[in-house]
Amino acid sequence: MGTYVNDMVFPRSTTIPLVLPKFCILVKYFEIFGAFSEDLEMRIFLPTDPPDAPTFVQPVPRNAVKDKRKAELQIEDDQERVFSVTAPITFAPFPIEKEGFLKVRMACGAAVTNLGSLHIRLQGQDENLDFT
Repeated sequence: MGTYVNDMVFPRSTTIPLVLPKFCILVKYFEIFGAFSEDLEMRIFLPTDPPDAPTFVQPVPRNAVKDKRKAELQIEDDQERVFSVTAPITFAPFPIEKEGFLKVRMACGAAVTNLGSLHIRLQGQDENLDFT
């Protein structure tokens, strides 16, 4: 088990392709209330995915993310109304076909927001990492 921020690094002795039994991602998306009106679409790309064909696509209807209570809250001048979408995603199994980037995107119409990337790679020749 591990927590990854920028890189998922495997020892040099690892053979890719490989399959992990399970891999989980916690996706968080924040948006200024009322900035968009179209439905959202979460997209997760694996290193082998072409730019127009993510492995994972999850529609997020706009009516599922509106929180009427937040819209009615009184806020002060130095605040903005923000809503968020939090989605735990589990891949089981999780195939890794090659080194590269796992990319998470949220689309709203033509606007696509980069929510993050994870570099999946083997340990470099000059890296001294302890895998114990």
